[in-house]
Amino acid sequence: MGERYTAGELARRVGVSARTVRFYDKKELLKPVAYTEGGYRLYDSRSVLLLQKIKLLQYAGLSLEQISRMMASESEESVTELLWQQKLLLEQKRNQMNQVIESLEDALSACGTLETEHERMESVLDILHVKDMEAPFDYRYGFYENYSENQQDCFGWVYDQLQVLPGAAVLDMGSGHGNLWIRNWTRIPEGVTVTAVDKRNSVIDFLEQFYLENKKFLQRNVKFLFQRRDLERSGIQSEKYDRIVANHLWDFIADKDALMEKAKSALGQQGFMLSTYSSYGFLEAVDQLLGSVAAGVDLTGLIAGRDLERRRFEEKLRAHFTKVSRGVFQSRLTGIADAGVLTGYIQNSYPGEYAAHEPMWKEATRKIDQQIAREGAPEIRTYMPLYKCRQI
Repeated sequence: MGERYTAGELARRVGVSARTVRFYDKKELLKPVAYTEGGYRLYDSRSVLLLQKIKLLQYAGLSLEQISRMMASESEESVTELLWQQKLLLEQKRNQMNQVIESLEDALSACGTLETEHERMESVLDILHVKDMEAPFDYRYGFYENYSENQQDCFGWVYDQLQVLPGAAVLDMGSGHGNLWIRNWTRIPEGVTVTAVDKRNSVIDFLEQFYLENKKFLQRNVKFLFQRRDLERSGIQSEKYDRIVANHLWDFIADKDALMEKAKSALGQQGFMLSTYSSYGFLEAVDQLLGSVAAGVDLTGLIAGRDLERRRFEEKLRAHFTKVSRGVFQSRLTGIADAGVLTGYIQNSYPGEYAAHEPMWKEATRKIDQQIAREGAPEIRTYMPLYKCRQI
């Protein structure tokens, strides 16, 4: 049956108080495995590990509610993966704080050159507005981060579909800031070599710096190579790859057929290319909302255009690869209680479409806000297609 411990004995082994153990029991984080005849709690060796894990996660900054949800889920994430995700979250918060500090420093500098309070306020608001609008891509990424309630992280799901094996050679054709790898950093198997390619020096510089600072957390003999070049112009080097990644790349490629042929030629015999494409579902949901309140704004043309682009993209893949399988990552967006969030997304992501209906958006926003007040925040489902392409 194994050794059993009272609450006090368990507390001493882990370095907490007996009151803490009883509190975790009350919160249903650490239930006793049995009770004595006198009604005292009893714990076992697994309880020791569980209590250590709770203590570690609390130290890392997770709330008891977060830990409780984690314990209740069927996730098999290791402590290493949990800590890695928490490290990324804290770094993201630090970066956000640094951006705020930089904005405030700019604002303070501007205030020092102006005489009236009105002038200072206008200058500060202009600076903050510019800061907010600097990175439209970050806006869209942050939108999904804020409102998605999907239990499985998108980058984790894409990485799982990649099925990277130990010792594999991987080409990331448009790595960007490397979120696919950063979010799965400790999961990359031993001996894998990832060649990250992007024509933007800034993003490769960022990823290379991240690699230098965090390579100690990688598994043994995992290596990253960095190339600052445009694959459309220069082509792919002659070596063969077990996996090729094209994650949210194709909207930025002028000659998709040429790059698909280059990728096909660079695949090893058992290799495949993994491609994601733009999500759908959000525009459809917003269009339905607009129709339900008779807002006079019609997004069907934009939706049809995006659907046609997606179908043509799939046709190109099937023309270049003999076997193309399709998967879909589903995400649920909730908690959007302000119609301005929805119309703001359209304005930032599709400025031309927004401008075409600009006189109507204010009234559309008002009507949707009224509907939200009556019926609650809408639930929106989005779908991101993913294609696994083989040449067999």
